[in-house]
Amino acid sequence: MKRSNYFIIINTLLFLLFISCKRSEPALKENEFYVCSMDPQVVEKHPGMCPICKMPLAKTIIDKSQLQYIKLNNEQAKLANIKTGKLTLGNIGKEILLTGVFNVNQNNTEQVSARIKGRIDYLNFKIVGSEVKKGDKLYDFYSRDLFQAQEEYLLALEKTKLLQLQDEGIATAAKNKLLLWGLTDAQINELSNTKKAKTTIPVYSKVNGTITQIPLKDGDYVEEGMEVYQLADLHNIWVEAQIYNAELALIKEGDLVDVIPEAYPDENIKGKVVYINPELQNGSQVNIVRIELSNEYLKLKPGMQAYVLLKTELKPAIVLPLNGLVFNQGKTIAFVEKENGLYEPRLVTTGIQNKDKIEIISGLKENEKVVTNGAYLIYSEYVFKRGKKPLEDEKP
Repeated sequence: MKRSNYFIIINTLLFLLFISCKRSEPALKENEFYVCSMDPQVVEKHPGMCPICKMPLAKTIIDKSQLQYIKLNNEQAKLANIKTGKLTLGNIGKEILLTGVFNVNQNNTEQVSARIKGRIDYLNFKIVGSEVKKGDKLYDFYSRDLFQAQEEYLLALEKTKLLQLQDEGIATAAKNKLLLWGLTDAQINELSNTKKAKTTIPVYSKVNGTITQIPLKDGDYVEEGMEVYQLADLHNIWVEAQIYNAELALIKEGDLVDVIPEAYPDENIKGKVVYINPELQNGSQVNIVRIELSNEYLKLKPGMQAYVLLKTELKPAIVLPLNGLVFNQGKTIAFVEKENGLYEPRLVTTGIQNKDKIEIISGLKENEKVVTNGAYLIYSEYVFKRGKKPLEDEKP
C-alpha cells in the first residue's frame, strides 16, 4: 500500500512539472525588452542571463522607433565636446596639396672663382649656410704669378717717376692686370703706398649672400676659374613641387598659390608659378612645378619641405565640417540631432572635399541640425550601447 502511494505521488509531481513546462511565458508587448543594466548593448525579447556579465536580464520598456537613435545627456555631450549647427548653403572648391622642397633661386647665385692659379692658404668661411656681407674677407690666397704682377706694377710706377713720363700707359697696363686677377682698387693703392708686394693676398666678397657650396679646403691648389665658394641671395627662393599629369590643368604659369612650410605650418605664403616642366620625370607620372616667393627674414632654407595648396573655383553647395562625419568601411555617416541630446545616424553621399569642409550631395537637408564636431565619439557610444555599428545593414 505504501509503495502504491509512493508511485501516485511521483506521477502527480511529474504531471505538474509537465504542465508547468508547457505553460508559455506571456507574450511581450512590442515596446518591451529584456536588457542588462551593466551592458546596455544586450537587448533581448526573452528573459535569461546576460551573455557578458552573467547577470539576470531586467524587463524594461523601450521606444522601438528610437532604437536607431543614441541618447547622450548634457554632461556626456559636454565632455565629448559635441557641437551642432544648422546645415547652410555655402561655397566650396576642390583643394589639392602638393609636396615640394625649397631650393636656391638659381637666378640669384654668385660663384666666387680663382682668377689665377695658386693656393688657398686659409678659408675664412668653412660652414655652408654662413651669411656673407659685401666686403667680407673670404680667403687668403697665395700665387707666385700674382706676386710677380705686383712687382711689375711697382717697377712700372718707379720707371714712370724716374723718366718723368707724361704717358702712364705702362703703369696703367700693370694695374689693369692686377684688377683682372682679383685685387681691388684699395689693395692696389695700398701697394702703391707701401711699395711692398705681398706673397699672400686676401680676397674679399663683392656681393651679399649665403654660402651654398664650399668645394675646397685650406691648402688646396687651384687653377684659373676653379670655384672656391658659391653664394646665393636667399631673400628670394624657389619651391619645386611635384604634380600629377592629370592635375596640370589646374595650374599655369603666373598663378598665385599658397605655400605652407612644413617647419612653420601656421604660415601661409603667397608664391608665383614661374615654370612648369614640359616633360614627365622618368619612370613616373609627375611633373615639376617651380614657385617663386619672398623670403624676407631668411627663415626658409634650401632643402626644407613645403606644401603647395592649389584651389579650384568655388561653387555653391551644402557643406559640413569634416569633424561632423564618420568614414568607415566605405560608408560616410553623419548624425542629426532630433531633440536635445538625441542623435540619429544618417548615411550621406559626399562630393568635393578640402582640408576643412566637405560637400553633402544627399542624406541631409538644408537647415537640419547636425553634429559638426565629435561625430566619432557619438559613433563609438552607439557601438558600445547597441552592440553594432550605426546603419550596419544599409548599403553605401
